[in-house]
Amino acid sequence: MLGFAYAQPNLHGWADDHHDIFVTDDSAKTLDQFRIDHTCDGFALLHSHLANHQTSPGLVLIAIETSRGLLVHELLQKGYTVYAINPKAVNRYKDRHVLSKAKSDVLDALSLGHILRTDRHLFQPLKPLPEDYRLLDRLCSDLRKVVDEKSRVTNQVISCLKELYPKALDIFSLDSQIFIHFLKAFPDHRALSACTKKAFLMFLKKHRYPCPAKAEELWKTVQAPTLQPDKVVARSGILRLRMLLDQFENLKEHITHYEQEIQAILEKIPESTSVKSLPGVGERLAPELVATLGPNCKDGHHRFQAAEEIAKLSGCVPVVRESGKWKTVSLRYACVKPLRRTFHDWAFASISRSSWARAFYDYHKERNQSHCTILRNLGKKWIKILFAVWSNGTSYDETLHIQNLKTRNVPWAMAL
Repeated sequence: MLGFAYAQPNLHGWADDHHDIFVTDDSAKTLDQFRIDHTCDGFALLHSHLANHQTSPGLVLIAIETSRGLLVHELLQKGYTVYAINPKAVNRYKDRHVLSKAKSDVLDALSLGHILRTDRHLFQPLKPLPEDYRLLDRLCSDLRKVVDEKSRVTNQVISCLKELYPKALDIFSLDSQIFIHFLKAFPDHRALSACTKKAFLMFLKKHRYPCPAKAEELWKTVQAPTLQPDKVVARSGILRLRMLLDQFENLKEHITHYEQEIQAILEKIPESTSVKSLPGVGERLAPELVATLGPNCKDGHHRFQAAEEIAKLSGCVPVVRESGKWKTVSLRYACVKPLRRTFHDWAFASISRSSWARAFYDYHKERNQSHCTILRNLGKKWIKILFAVWSNGTSYDETLHIQNLKTRNVPWAMAL
């Protein structure tokens, strides 16, 4: 067996210029130690060094502190067996040998190599999911970021309008397309005050306002007196508002493109039917859940072997610490944060779409449990159901699940 390790060049970012390499074997003998550049020539140098010790790439075991990136892709493409080790685990292991808390790339590489040599039975090698699942996962992650960016820009638009043009917030919904058209046609109080009723009604008709019966009410709002901003604020605010609106429009357009691409991929994945049957997942959460679970292979090789693994990875189950008579239960901070957010959102959405989820929430809320604690516990229950319908390839049945709850005499479900 050959062990190979990589260490980050600093504590605050991903290695983008060089990698430190440490090569060892089962006897802990140092076979090689060198540094490569993050270039094609550097990768070629890496392959040649490893070939000097082991000609078969499949027998070379590699430990690295990340599961993605160009280096990981290169290693997997060449057929090496790659293990992604959490940097925190590397630091804890390093404390066994370096009590002084010294930090260097060489020490990190050395620790990674020895982790793989002594404890690799505790880790699983990277096995990339099929392309559709990986693409779906990346698109869902990117969509989350775009939506968050849109929320940030929306808040800036609101802040700008409150200082410059508060009346605009009372006329149309901020997320509607006609709101953007309105601000472009009437960017300030002066432009709006010069508008006639006929011109305003024509504006509504041109942009297909969906509630024509409210036209008179909107016109009264337009005519109502309002506070005027300072001239300096007005001039600078108009420029800032135009900039924010351009960003807002672009983000909405890109969100639509992302959603279309995600739905096109989702339709090709067989497991999506079972996941879509679950209440509250919707068009946003269903693809995230499908990407998380991966393919339901007939040969039994799954990304997760039990629902408990998903619950721990998403932080839905707490961490228990006990010693003797002492015991404490705390929130699980070491988890995949985007996955925690997915199950938190799903649990919250399910309250209005599932009768037993609503009963569960109300029962524990009456007993003074916090909102987030209830959602984490509810998310854990949904994880068990999700894993069951995904494993069996069946659709969710709300009536059957409520019957099972009553059969087990679950107190909060007896009134359903």
